[in-house]
Amino acid sequence: MASTSRVFEPVSLGGKKIHRVALAPLTRLRAIPDKQVHTDLAATYYGQRASEGGLLITEATFIAREAGGYPYAPGMYSAEQIAAWKKVTSAVHAKGGLIYTQLWALGRANCDPPLHDHMKDVKTVGVSPIGLKDEYVPEELSLDDIKRYIGHYGQASLNAVEAGMDGVEIHGANGYLPDQFLQTNSNKRTDIYGCASLENRARFLLEAVASAVNAIGAERVGVRLSPWGTFQGMGEANPFEIFEYVVKQLVERFPKLAYLHFVEPREWAPGSASVKHHNEGVVPSNDRFRAIVRGMDPDSIEVDKTVFPDPTPEHPIVFISASGFDLENVGPHVQRTGDVAAFGRLFISNPDLPARIKSHTPLTHYNRDTFYVHGPEGYIDYPTAGEKA
Repeated sequence: MASTSRVFEPVSLGGKKIHRVALAPLTRLRAIPDKQVHTDLAATYYGQRASEGGLLITEATFIAREAGGYPYAPGMYSAEQIAAWKKVTSAVHAKGGLIYTQLWALGRANCDPPLHDHMKDVKTVGVSPIGLKDEYVPEELSLDDIKRYIGHYGQASLNAVEAGMDGVEIHGANGYLPDQFLQTNSNKRTDIYGCASLENRARFLLEAVASAVNAIGAERVGVRLSPWGTFQGMGEANPFEIFEYVVKQLVERFPKLAYLHFVEPREWAPGSASVKHHNEGVVPSNDRFRAIVRGMDPDSIEVDKTVFPDPTPEHPIVFISASGFDLENVGPHVQRTGDVAAFGRLFISNPDLPARIKSHTPLTHYNRDTFYVHGPEGYIDYPTAGEKA
């Protein structure tokens, strides 16, 4: 069993100490249809997974009704939604945990609202009229639309704090709206948000972050990015070009951000620098981004070999990594990088995951068939190690 010593060395996040096992944002589809309001099941679910000094990042949560038409996903734009989230945050805080909500806008990924019985009023929009499905070409966002969406991020951040959240995460990954602006296969605009320059492509994400920061403070705002993702039509020939620019801009403009949250390459495994990218010569690794966040020259590091320092007062941004972690690989990864390791599916089936990692207790495997059913099964019925015994 690899050492997990650094996993439980505290790191400061927004002025609070956390350990380095976090819950990754996971869509679970348990909200009330049409209203996008959580039931009491969510308070139980998140409360079960809370721990002293543990960071939980909620499932993706809509910033406005127009931001997405998934009926069973929650929102953060109505009084009823805020009241439901208050029960969640109270349950987490009662166990000494922290909780951030992930702020979500679908863009062209909202490609099939007519198939839903609810939310049919939510139209599909996009950066450009390029659809994921031929029959659902999105309506291109106007400049006024973009301005309105930017405002949604600020208001949703205020709503999140009202709901008791410790902060918010801007979902800039996985082919959703901010990612659609970043990547050239979804952004064919010719205006100031268009594909002609890195500055233009990054403008929407940076303005969304600024909207949240101006509303609640940089130390309460995180950002999620997926440079290597191909989900929902994404995939840059050289992701370093745009994403190094984005990370440098985030660090320079918002030096007190809470964290940057990166999805590792899909085929990546801790300690392996041999993963192939579709563009010959590009080695998928987030180490260059880690270097920028830590104030290091990215050209000075050795991929999968450089040991990274912890955040400092001069470079306080926490680096969160999400990528298929388990009992065996999380220790070596955190030992080298200093990252907070975000667990997804294994945190579903192991509500006491941090304690299990610390005690080297075997993990319960998850049941994929219950990830998205609309009830308690596969949601709040996984036992802790003690309950199982």
